[in-house]
Amino acid sequence: MANKDTQHSKPVELTATPTTTPINKWLSVAVILVRIVVGLTFIFSGLVKLIDPVGTMYKIEDYLAVMNMASLQPVALVASVALSLAEFILGIDTLLGSYLRTTPKLLLAFMVVMTPLTLYLAIANPIPDCGCFGDAVVLTNWQTFAKNVVLLLLVLFLCKYYTRAKSVFHREVQALTVIWGIIYAAFVVWFALTYMPILDFRPFKLETNILAAYQGEGMTEVEYEFVYEKDGKRQSFTLDNLPDETEGWQFVERLPLAGADIADDTSLIDHFVIYDGNEDVTEEILEQEGYLFLMFSPDLTKADDDDVHKIHELYDYCLLYNYPFYAITSSSPSEIDEWLHNTGGEYSFLFMDKTSIVTIARNNPYVLIMKDGIIYHKYPIKQLPGEELLDRPFEQIEYHGAPARYNEKMRIAFLVVALVVPILLLYLTERVALFFLRSFRRARERRKQLEEETNNNIINN
Repeated sequence: MANKDTQHSKPVELTATPTTTPINKWLSVAVILVRIVVGLTFIFSGLVKLIDPVGTMYKIEDYLAVMNMASLQPVALVASVALSLAEFILGIDTLLGSYLRTTPKLLLAFMVVMTPLTLYLAIANPIPDCGCFGDAVVLTNWQTFAKNVVLLLLVLFLCKYYTRAKSVFHREVQALTVIWGIIYAAFVVWFALTYMPILDFRPFKLETNILAAYQGEGMTEVEYEFVYEKDGKRQSFTLDNLPDETEGWQFVERLPLAGADIADDTSLIDHFVIYDGNEDVTEEILEQEGYLFLMFSPDLTKADDDDVHKIHELYDYCLLYNYPFYAITSSSPSEIDEWLHNTGGEYSFLFMDKTSIVTIARNNPYVLIMKDGIIYHKYPIKQLPGEELLDRPFEQIEYHGAPARYNEKMRIAFLVVALVVPILLLYLTERVALFFLRSFRRARERRKQLEEETNNNIINN
């Protein structure tokens, strides 16, 4: 009997050991902490790019250009959203400990691709900023590689020990968190493409005083080259050696000279420079009092002309009420002529380098409305006031006449609450459902036990 008791007690002790030893307890805690770090990193990385999908698209287009794969640029926006969504959903699954077998493998596959890629970018340095955190946090290529090495090590740890910590949700419910993540991401992307990014990580936010920033001291001196076109051929010139426009030369764009370092500049507002031919007219434009309407298009060949009538209506409105209206692009003179011919536009164009324009404008075309040098409104063309509203001075137009406000804290709070609250409600619902289910099972087992005892008593009697 003693031997039998010993034999029966041994398996009990062995099965209890993995959950009671201090090592396994600390390992579970370590897994949870690593899940939090990796999950939040992926969520943040994916979300800031989903908030500004066009900015990520521009970065992908830059990569494709330097890799001689410009033919793939038409799918850059789709790639931008797909990559950002994959990071975002992987982050949610990691944070919640969902899909114990699949999530670590997907994380490892992602890092195995991205880590060597960022090493190449750090060595070759084709683009100064990889864009892994969008414009929210700018890292050098070496910083990005170091970050990915750390993440890779943490992911390898999760691949080995991911199952040592429980999932927040049962497997039957985990799909609902993924579905909600996709719905949430779809709304953020839709808002950015239809209106503007919910969070603006760029220096040209609403209520920004561009004139004050432009006139401020401490601006970095950067040398530029000026590209002109004549007879279909382009040539670069320095500021001291500009060509004579009477000889047929037409200004195309301004670019930093090779080796010029603008990455360390405090703000791209320092490079908000508008040219009329080879004349810098920035200060002249910004110093105008009252309302100022600026239409930006980084590339007229890719501009959306579905609502071009709204541009014409806005231009006519500005003429009627004596509001300055300027169209600004980095396109070539021949592309400007083609745009004006195809759309029937009667306005003339000024020039700005493409980097500054795409920093200001996330749609193409895009309208910036300023008042006394301050950004008053920002509109994609589709959101411009209709002709029926353009019948009075701008300050009298309902809604559009009031300055738009940018409350960053409120917008961050909205994004956090909109993501977290539904998941918390789902968690509470699951807990309540499990409580009632377990209570029902216990009650059923008690009834069954009582029935068995009653039957046994009847039999014995």
